[in-house]
Amino acid sequence: MPVLFFIDEAELLTLHDQEQVPELRIAVSSVLAWHGNPYEPVSARCRAWERGTRQDPPPCLPLLAATVLAAANMRRTELGPGAPAYYARLAEVLQPPWGNGAQHKHRLQQHYDTVVELWVCLDQWLREKAGARGLSTIKKNPTYTKIGYAQSQALVRASDHAALTSFFRSAGLSPGQPVAGATLLRDLAVWSTRHPQGLSQGLRRALVSDSERPLLEPLLVALLESWDATTQGSLDGLRRVPLRVVVEDGWTGWEIRWHADTVPGVEADVLKHPNGELNLASGTEDQAYVLSGAIPEVADALQSGFTARGQKTAVRVESGRKLMALREDPVAGGWVETDVLAVSEPYVFLFTPSGQRQLQAFLDDAGLRWYRPEAVPLPGWQITPAMEFKDAPALAEALARSGIQNVRHTTANLLSLRNGLRVRPEWRQRSHFLLGGEPDLMVPKELRKSGLVTLDGDQLDVPAEGLVELRGRGLKPGRHVLAADGTELTFYLERLIAPQSDRATAPTPAEPVATVVVPLAGDSRFLTAQGRFLTIPRAQEPAWWRERAPDLCGGGAVRVPIPPTAVWLVTMPASGAPSVKLLRREEPDIGSLSRPAKEFWSKIVLFDQAGTSHATLWRRYREAVLSQFPRGGFGRV
Repeated sequence: MPVLFFIDEAELLTLHDQEQVPELRIAVSSVLAWHGNPYEPVSARCRAWERGTRQDPPPCLPLLAATVLAAANMRRTELGPGAPAYYARLAEVLQPPWGNGAQHKHRLQQHYDTVVELWVCLDQWLREKAGARGLSTIKKNPTYTKIGYAQSQALVRASDHAALTSFFRSAGLSPGQPVAGATLLRDLAVWSTRHPQGLSQGLRRALVSDSERPLLEPLLVALLESWDATTQGSLDGLRRVPLRVVVEDGWTGWEIRWHADTVPGVEADVLKHPNGELNLASGTEDQAYVLSGAIPEVADALQSGFTARGQKTAVRVESGRKLMALREDPVAGGWVETDVLAVSEPYVFLFTPSGQRQLQAFLDDAGLRWYRPEAVPLPGWQITPAMEFKDAPALAEALARSGIQNVRHTTANLLSLRNGLRVRPEWRQRSHFLLGGEPDLMVPKELRKSGLVTLDGDQLDVPAEGLVELRGRGLKPGRHVLAADGTELTFYLERLIAPQSDRATAPTPAEPVATVVVPLAGDSRFLTAQGRFLTIPRAQEPAWWRERAPDLCGGGAVRVPIPPTAVWLVTMPASGAPSVKLLRREEPDIGSLSRPAKEFWSKIVLFDQAGTSHATLWRRYREAVLSQFPRGGFGRV
């Protein structure tokens, strides 16, 4: 895989704490010649190395690491950007044994050509090994001919590999394919607005920095040249699986869980962490993993962080979060954390008491009102109502002033759906529409030119006002994809299922039915094969009924549609015995259960269905659910 020679202060501390290595700067400074060319002793060692077998790396790696550390430290702006700031940082890193850094800065700059020769030496050695010791990303920069070597290595982190690999794949690129660096820069900037997870803060900053884009351009070319198309990127050498928070508005209130996007080529893995094993499993067409095993509690992971490693993949959740933005995700089925904010899209915000003032100030600057937040099942956290930003310049300025970390504004050309007849809104599937009630597409002004927008690969004509009607195009049921400028928007169409007549013969319990009758009072829910419950929207008794027949209120029933994923109907009326009804036969496939789901199952897991035709299948569901509870969660009765 490509070699990125990156090191910063945090990495130094990690090395020092874990391996008890000497301080890098002291070790390097001790071999330099501080009365002449400081780098000459290291250069002499490399010349001697060149006369040997050259099996080991050239003996200049510690010095080159120090130069990269200096480039990483250039983020501090007290002495300004550019070459002078770099050599000041290099003097700070190397810590000369006499005098101060200011006295040696000129000497370090005057003889820096020697360091350039060492970078070239390392590049040649990596290429001689033909990838056996890693693929070189070292490349001369036409603008920054000297310090550009070190600066380029400080732009892209190892954690960026997964995102860059996904970008290369989505752009249809192949290893070694000749592509202009300017094209890669432009396409990556567009792609990152719709796929922000995984890009480090440094790389995102470089994409919009006039001073760093010239450094990033040849580096992206080098990474594409050395990219191994069989890998997805790495975290400690393993492919990284993004583990993101999902908030879902369930029947009993807000629910919190994890969402993990699949990694191409990895259908399953077992990841170990201090508290057990986290299991990932997916099917061939799945876009997200089913999580099982020792799944970390969301609250604990957000506070203390979480890392797990398997044979192929790894996950990591950063600690110390106090504020996060979430956007709707049809794959996850809820609000999923994001680090991109744009106009004309709904968002909610999760925050702690320490993040509330910062969030309120940000929303006020962006022109949005503050509404009363709601509690979520995360100790100390709250959630805002859904909101949309309307003014792009105001959003950008407010975000810049807010100091909110890991959230950025995008001016990307975002497609959005308007109008349309949504189906099954009670299960929050906002991307599902009724066939014949297709939505309208709103196209931003920048994308209204002919041929830029496609529907399932076919070009769309966009009128001047930007609103495209998708009805009347003969679309079939199923998945449809809108695309423009590297972004995609997916929606689904479904046929209308007519309700069955009351006089029709009732189907057998094992056959699918279109509707079912549930009481208005009490608690009734659908259950899926995965053990999740689906809420049932309740119709309200009309006012005239309450006025004319008050003694009958609360005893009515309502006919509701059955979702296609429902297997069971569990009814717990306000009075009378509870019941469990089989809607269709499907074996249990219980993965991870949310806390509200576990609480609901704890009420029904002891229901006895002896004597019914579905007793055996119900017992298998109970056993599968009980296996998800920690030992001691249930006792004998």
